[in-house]
Amino acid sequence: MGDYMPQEVFMKKSAMFLLWVGAAISVSEIFTGGLLAPLGLVQGLIVIIIGHIIGTALFAGGACVSYCRKLNAMDSVAFSFGKLGGKLVALCNLVQLMGWIIILVVQAGGAIAGVFPTLPFWTVTLGLSILQIVWAVIFGTPGGRINDVAVVLLAGLCVLFFVESFGYAAGSFSISNNMSIMLGIELSIAMPVSWLPLAGDYSSKANDKIGATLMPFLGYFLGSCFMYIIGLSIVVSNGSDIFAFIASSRFRYVACGIVLLSTITTNFVAIYSAAVSSTKWIKTKNVRTSILVVGIFTLFVSVFFPVSRFELILEKFLTSITMVFVPIFTLVLLEFFMKKQKTEKPINWGQLFIVFIGIAGNWLFNKYSIFIPTVMTALLVSTLFTIKYIVGRTQARGRKNP
Repeated sequence: MGDYMPQEVFMKKSAMFLLWVGAAISVSEIFTGGLLAPLGLVQGLIVIIIGHIIGTALFAGGACVSYCRKLNAMDSVAFSFGKLGGKLVALCNLVQLMGWIIILVVQAGGAIAGVFPTLPFWTVTLGLSILQIVWAVIFGTPGGRINDVAVVLLAGLCVLFFVESFGYAAGSFSISNNMSIMLGIELSIAMPVSWLPLAGDYSSKANDKIGATLMPFLGYFLGSCFMYIIGLSIVVSNGSDIFAFIASSRFRYVACGIVLLSTITTNFVAIYSAAVSSTKWIKTKNVRTSILVVGIFTLFVSVFFPVSRFELILEKFLTSITMVFVPIFTLVLLEFFMKKQKTEKPINWGQLFIVFIGIAGNWLFNKYSIFIPTVMTALLVSTLFTIKYIVGRTQARGRKNP
């Protein structure tokens, strides 16, 4: 990583907690919470909590592995999948992070443009993209004091927005769309899982194990649940989508501040980790160079090729992330707890084969709505890993005792 994030710089518990609270506060989280409205307020709340317990537990598990091994997220993957296997996963992570950055900017642009209709959409996305690049380059590593202050301010602004969203609770609107409880849980799992491939980039720099695992869990769990609940309450009680609510809100200018600041703090984390993942393919002495490249690329796409149909794209994007990264990190966690040694092969084909089966299994579980697809995928991968482990041990004994 060059001199960008020196080894001796460690993150305190409070900084780690606030980092993940800030990462959780975003328009996409509120929007996804709104997708759960067909379940109603009570079922929606239950689904949010269950899904976030499962998803954030996986997320914290990945953070724990990186802390114990003192490796960033993609190096932890390479530990299990080999150097080339780690590079392939890093490429997948780079793609998903850039996708997140673009989606967040475009959604934030839509929200702000709704409040200021005279502003051309492209100018809003351009401004947001430039601000997040400047923030990342100037303040460097996430977890600094300026970022902490921004997150505390952001949380305070969200409380105001939350109060107004429940101000409409007396008149509930009927919502015709259907959604199963299992799909709702899956959408609640998917958001914390989307951060799983980069949790280790920060936990590996934590002061201690509590700061590396419990603080990310609590920070993201509380922040993300809060965002989902805001989105759920807006749609259930107000009957409008998130963007229409923001445009008509009494606190619409406060809402714009939330959108602006949350986009910067969330993408701050994503840009940094995307830059770290890119160093697996392009070596650089300073990650700031990679930050500029990632920032400029996502700026170009956000401004000139804005994404439409947020609901469909976000749901598909989240399920795609879960489909790929749940099998990968289930194997990383299993190997860690089995105390297996680092693979010396350039690529661990056995592990990749299990991942491919896990991806296919996740697709089938989603297609046919079989229980909770993430849980079923983790169970499938765990079963295959156990069989592979037992067969390997049996063969090793056979070679020792012919």
